[in-house]
Amino acid sequence: MRKLLVAAVAVVLAAPAAWAYGPHDPNCVECHSIHYAKGRAILAVAPNTAEKNPATGKNAADDAALCLGCHNEDEGIIPIHLAQTHPVGMKPKKVKVPADLLRKDGTLGCTSCHNPHPSNPNYKYLRGTVAKGSELGKFCAICHGDKVDKGAFAKAPAKKK
Repeated sequence: MRKLLVAAVAVVLAAPAAWAYGPHDPNCVECHSIHYAKGRAILAVAPNTAEKNPATGKNAADDAALCLGCHNEDEGIIPIHLAQTHPVGMKPKKVKVPADLLRKDGTLGCTSCHNPHPSNPNYKYLRGTVAKGSELGKFCAICHGDKVDKGAFAKAPAKKK
C-alpha cells in the first residue's frame, strides 16, 4: 500500500513538469533506453515499419518509422498516417530545401521539420519559430516560398493616434 501511495505522489508531482516540456520527456527515457534498447541510438521505442510510405512505395523507414512507433492509432499519441502528411523518405524535386533540413542521404524526414527533443521550445517541435502556430506559413515558406503569400507576414501599418 505504501509503494502505491509513493507512486501516486510521484505521478502527481511529475505532472506539472511533463506539461511544461510538452509530450516528450525531459529526462530522455521516454525515447531512449540504455538497458532495454529496441533500435539504433539506444531507442526505447520499436520503430513501426508496418505502414506503407506513399512517397516511396516502401514500408516506413528511418525517422518516420521511429516517429510512427508512438504516433499511431494503437498508442494514440497524435496518430499520424504517412498518406496524410508531408512526404518523407524522398529527395525533394519541386522545391529547394536547405541542406540543414535534409537527412544525410539528401531525403526529407520527419526531422526535416521537427526536432523532437524537449529542449526545443517551438510549436509542435518545429525547427523554426512560428509564434505558436500563427506564423506557420513563415516556416513553410523556407521551402515553399512560391506557395506562401509573403505579404501576409509584413508588419501591420502603425495605428494613427
